[in-house]
This record gives sequence, structure tokens and C-alpha cells, in this order.
Amino acid sequence: MPVSKITLRKVVLGAVGALLLAPAPAWAQGAFNMGMLTNTLSQGGSTQSESARASSLPVFRSLSRTPRTTAINRDAIHYSPSMAVRKRNMAQFVSRLRRVDPTSATELERSFARSDPIAEMGGLMRPVGLNPNNVADAMATYLVTAYYGVRGSTDGEPAEFKAVSAQMARAISANGTFAGASDALKQEIAESMMIQAVLANQAVQAAQKKPSAMPAIKAAIAKGSRAAFGFDVTRMRLGPNGLS
Repeated sequence: MPVSKITLRKVVLGAVGALLLAPAPAWAQGAFNMGMLTNTLSQGGSTQSESARASSLPVFRSLSRTPRTTAINRDAIHYSPSMAVRKRNMAQFVSRLRRVDPTSATELERSFARSDPIAEMGGLMRPVGLNPNNVADAMATYLVTAYYGVRGSTDGEPAEFKAVSAQMARAISANGTFAGASDALKQEIAESMMIQAVLANQAVQAAQKKPSAMPAIKAAIAKGSRAAFGFDVTRMRLGPNGLS
């Protein structure tokens, strides 16, 4: 299949799953139910620390205002991942979910213990030109997923991810605070974005099989994206130059 035809489901999930299709992938087995998905997705930015939200929100809010001529600071958008930071990030993700859904948090914790979701994501992103160690690529994965998710779809082309990633890279480069963020902070933001993207895609797939659940899933994704991005993705348009 040509790369240009690879859909969002294959970009984001691929071997990580058509998550509702048996057999479920390692980290998804037993973890996903509609309540967990709805609760998690609606949390949005609260799945990250205060410092991560304080750093990422200004970037999202300036997305449409950053000129396309802005030079990209490659050092600002890349980070060197740490397994210790990843374990902490997964534990914090579970801890924040536990506040609203203890049962699902326990299920997700067990799933994370079975395999490394970020490593699996990396194996799927790289073949289509996306890098899990590039925070702009991770943000774009979340944004494009949310854009289609609030429309009840799992569509999306690699070119759309790359266009939004370029937007994010310019916005990050123009934001001095974020550009100077530590690797650990960028890793937290990126990994949260990737997990949220998988969960949103999983939720839409589930709702496509149970249409009565779709309104709640769309609303949860919209609420979570507003909390994380600071803007309403339902009102945005996605084109060759990214989101506007």
C-alpha cells in the first residue's frame, strides 16, 4: 500500500492494533472499555503535570498565528528519551485517571506493565516519517487524531500529520520558553500526546461498532482537546497547510 494511502488507524495503531479486533495487542489487552475511554479522553490536559500544560498551552494557542516563514529550531523539537522518565510518565498517567475511574486506571496500569506502548508507537510512526522523539510529531499525532475523532472518523493521511507537525515545530521554535524546555518535560508532553491519540482512535473505533456511544465519545474528545490545546478542534479546518 502506498504511504500516501496509509490511514490514521495504520499510522497511529497499526500493529498496536485495530484495538477492538482480536487478538488485542499486548498493552491493550483487557484495558479498554467505553467508560475508561470516555473518562480518560475528557481529562485532556489534566493527564499532564502543571509544568507540561504551562509549556504546551501557549504553543497550541499560537498555532495559527505563527508565520509559515518561521525558522524551525530542530533542537527545540527533539528530545532524548529516558526509560526512567517514561516509567514515571506512565505512572502519572494512571494516577490521574485513577482520580476519576479507579477500576479502569488499574486495568491500564496492568496493560502498561505488559508492554511499552511508546516503543510500539515508535515502530509504527517511523515508517511513515514520524518520529516519537520529536515532540512536534507527537503533538501532530494527537491533534490530527482529535480533529478526526470529534467527527467520528479515524481517517488521516501522513501528509496531514506532517503538515500539522510543521506547524507545531514553527510554533515551538517561536516560543522561547518551550524551546528551552528540558528533555524530560518534552518527553512527558510527547508521550501523553501519543497515548491520548491511541485512546481517542480506540474510542472512535469502539463507537463505530456501537453508534449510540458516538456522541459521548465525540464530546469527550472535544472536551479533552480544549483542555489540552486551548482551542476548539471542532471549529478548525485541516488542509494541506495544517490546521486553521
